[in-house]
Amino acid sequence: MKLQWKSVSEEQEKRNSRLRDYRSLIEKDVNRTDRTNKFYEGEDNPGLILLHDILMTYCMYDFDLGYVQGMSDLLSPVLYVMENEVDAFWCFVSYMDQMHQNFEEQMQGMKTQLIQLSTLLRLLDSGFCNYLESQDSGYLYFCFRWLLIRFKREFSFQDILRLWEVMWTELPCQNFHLLLCCAILESEKQQIMEKQYGFNEILKHINELSMKIDVEYILCKAEAISMQMMNCKELPQAVSEILGIESSSVTPDSDTGEDESGAVLSCPTSSYQNISTPVIAANGTRESAQQMSETQSLAPA
Repeated sequence: MKLQWKSVSEEQEKRNSRLRDYRSLIEKDVNRTDRTNKFYEGEDNPGLILLHDILMTYCMYDFDLGYVQGMSDLLSPVLYVMENEVDAFWCFVSYMDQMHQNFEEQMQGMKTQLIQLSTLLRLLDSGFCNYLESQDSGYLYFCFRWLLIRFKREFSFQDILRLWEVMWTELPCQNFHLLLCCAILESEKQQIMEKQYGFNEILKHINELSMKIDVEYILCKAEAISMQMMNCKELPQAVSEILGIESSSVTPDSDTGEDESGAVLSCPTSSYQNISTPVIAANGTRESAQQMSETQSLAPA
């Protein structure tokens, strides 16, 4: 596959606008991806050349998708760890099999994840969800970048290696990255609500969290949320399907709540008193939006 794009002459490329566009985007993004990391810093860096070549080869592997901004962010840590072009390429292919819908033109993967995130957050804290809705932020578009490239711009490079390794285990549940989003939002809820942030202030605040989030704290908090969910009685079916878990029987130290529809949610909270995770909320989902958010730029800082 690498030979395919390597053997394309300039004359041939002039008659292939899609390949030209892919190459142009890749060259621009590669030259500004993780340049402060020693593996990619400096001019004529072997790491940059490998990053470029793998992305070009992937275009030949999946020409319909080709290259979309953000894919270099997903490849960079993989290549850093593998240090081998062939191994890194096939690992990236496997990763893109999971992330493919995020980058498709219709972005169905992003729409689905935002709906799922809204469902989880509403279960955890309906009051916070109601506040976000009152500020035209109920669709959680400010989480768009988190989901698109799996927090790559929110944590340091080393923290991303740690975070992704945890997520790739698919433990303690599937879609654990959505619980990481919930954990971060729960951590910022008090400031957002007490200061009565509006749409622009919420977006600004979330964007400014980049490189300021404690990865270990968020991992612990997200795990606590997952354990709380697993021990819920009558967990909403939508949530069970999102996380791939089944609700268990009620335990003696459970707090029981009832939402407006009469559905009972019973979750043990005594084990997680140091982690704020309200448990009484509505069981509902949100319709997908007509268009995706353009408020969070992927342009490197």
